[in-house]
Amino acid sequence: MRTIAELQDSLDSDLAWRRSELHSYLGSVRRSSQDSVTQRSLCRAGVPLLYAHWEGYAKHALSVYIQFVGRRRLTYRELHPGFVALGIEAEADAQVGFSATRKMIWRAHALLTKDDDRATIPWRKGVDTQSNLNSNRFFELFSLVGLDASPIQLKSRLIDYELLRVRNEIAHGQYLSVDSTAYEELHQEVLTILNFVRNSISTATENGAYRRAAVSSSPKAIDLHT
Repeated sequence: MRTIAELQDSLDSDLAWRRSELHSYLGSVRRSSQDSVTQRSLCRAGVPLLYAHWEGYAKHALSVYIQFVGRRRLTYRELHPGFVALGIEAEADAQVGFSATRKMIWRAHALLTKDDDRATIPWRKGVDTQSNLNSNRFFELFSLVGLDASPIQLKSRLIDYELLRVRNEIAHGQYLSVDSTAYEELHQEVLTILNFVRNSISTATENGAYRRAAVSSSPKAIDLHT
């Protein structure tokens, strides 16, 4: 992930197969008999699929963005504070045998002295979504890498209740009725959020928003639907 083109190709190709699978599944829902047992079963099973693509794409997109930034070989002085935090924490964790107090002192010393050191950003292990990607976790991850999630703040309830909670209850064997109208609305909402993630990272990459100098600049408006 060394160039902007490579990053955008990765974002686009990963989103493309997810869109294709979700549209194919929605087609099966639409072709099934209205209000039939088959249609209700498809809608129920479709919610965990939507959730899987929500978590999967968010994890992929953020991971390749961190990889891209990590391979810029920038110094701590040049990076957005979130990437500085990622690098310093990774280096602190590598201090074998340090007590909690010694690590705390090491972090403080690093923050005071490492501005001109090349940042060590732990991109190889990717992003930890904690297997239950709720809105708070997603917004924290976005903020950590200097991205603005405010355009989808109002979708918090949808993510936490209509997607994550329903997915968990269905996956644990509980019966929840999901009709075709509700499923299609959720399908469209999830695609809107995935597009937002893709466009946010693509724009941040083009604008160099991962650099510290870009922190105070006004972010470019993100189109949620393209």
